[in-house]
Amino acid sequence: MTGVSVVASRLDDPAHKIMTWNSGSGGAWGRRGVSVDSTGTAWFTTGDGIYDPPRYANSVVGVHIVGDELQLKDYFTPSNWEWLRKRDLDPNNTPTIFMYKGHEYIAASGKECRMYLLDARSAGGADHHTPLYKSPLFCNEEVDFQDMGSWGAVSTWEDTDGTRWVLAPFWGPVHSQFKAPIMHEPPAKEGGVAAFKLEEVNGHLQFTPAWVSRDMRRGEPVVIVNGIVFGYGSGEETKQAFSDIGLQFDSSIRAAKGTRAVIYALDARTGEELWSSGDQMHEWNHFSGITVANGRVYLGTYDGTLYSFAVGSAGSR
Repeated sequence: MTGVSVVASRLDDPAHKIMTWNSGSGGAWGRRGVSVDSTGTAWFTTGDGIYDPPRYANSVVGVHIVGDELQLKDYFTPSNWEWLRKRDLDPNNTPTIFMYKGHEYIAASGKECRMYLLDARSAGGADHHTPLYKSPLFCNEEVDFQDMGSWGAVSTWEDTDGTRWVLAPFWGPVHSQFKAPIMHEPPAKEGGVAAFKLEEVNGHLQFTPAWVSRDMRRGEPVVIVNGIVFGYGSGEETKQAFSDIGLQFDSSIRAAKGTRAVIYALDARTGEELWSSGDQMHEWNHFSGITVANGRVYLGTYDGTLYSFAVGSAGSR
């Protein structure tokens, strides 16, 4: 791949000059584009490719405007980036940014299925390979590039008591060694949502597992509203390699194997299921994401239908 291109333009510039920066390698996979921190730095992830600066594949990258140019500010690349590249395990989630005790942090994940905590002031330390914290694997025990891992975007919210929560969607089963205080039924086999709390342990910050949702077929990025997590299982057939025909990118094969998307409303503190759309949606969803606005939850499906469900009501439109 030729790399991710980020584009920026100053709104107060009458000429609206277009500024670009390219990663040199690795495509764009993060479902929510870039996340912008308090300094105006735009953070994003790059997909499979070569890490050899000025090529920045398999990385979490931050760029900012200097004068009239968009320039690299900082980046983090997992030390096992070559192992990840060979197995197509991109760090493919849009990272999320938050404040904690006066400092700004970044949470990131990807198909390998770990959570990374990064300091927004020095994302990977002096060597660009050292995170503040790297979690154990929470899914993708089989090292699968297609049907497992964490895909899309990481989400965050702050509780009324100041607790910082980070939530990651995932595909496939929970890792056999990963345990959270609350593990919901039916157990996540096809996917779900994993919730973590940011905690200080022995003077160091870490992500502590809090709960894992019920099973969802291909858990997708969530939205948190008023203490409720709105997420969904896409119902999509994500397999790209088949035992009888090998690697196959014919979209009609996957389309025929898709089922239906199901939206879930979960208690943000416990992951308890409060409501689901059940069998009301008749097709699956591909990467378009869920939206919550004006008391409605919206999700589109492959057949071109846009569903709208009323929050707090059994009715739908």
